[in-house]
Amino acid sequence: MEENDPFIYVWSVLSLVLVLLLQIVPLSAFLAHWRPQFVLLVAFYWLFRAPALHGIVFAWLCGLAQDVVLGELIGRHALSFALCAYLLQLMQQRFQYLRIFHQLVLVLPLVLLHQLLSHSITLFLRSGWQGDLVMAPAFSSFLVWPLLCWLLDWFGKSTPYEDEEIASS
Repeated sequence: MEENDPFIYVWSVLSLVLVLLLQIVPLSAFLAHWRPQFVLLVAFYWLFRAPALHGIVFAWLCGLAQDVVLGELIGRHALSFALCAYLLQLMQQRFQYLRIFHQLVLVLPLVLLHQLLSHSITLFLRSGWQGDLVMAPAFSSFLVWPLLCWLLDWFGKSTPYEDEEIASS
């Protein structure tokens, strides 16, 4: 998918809606602690694939959407998503053209940073640190990143405009 393709906006919103639905799928208590940060990973994906079209504001809106969908403190995820997106953009030129597995070197610390920031914000309002639960979503996100990138690349390869050009040839 080209970066100047207008379908990229539709695909980014559709992928965001799909992962928001994954965030609210009911799981057992044990599995819920290991749920990957799908929304953050999709924000990272679009920051890698189309940096000119998706930036810090996009990441902030993704975090805000997650706050609204999960019914949590408004701005908790939005703030940490925006900070992670800023750090990703600082380092993006080095990592943009690397393979997916090399991008994992950057994704794991950023997801872990998000987890620490969101838990720190929560600690201001209520006590009860569960430090062991902070790292679990970071590691599961680390494992899901290559699969998520592959799926989004695979679904995004064929846009309606490309299909029309092929049919008219």
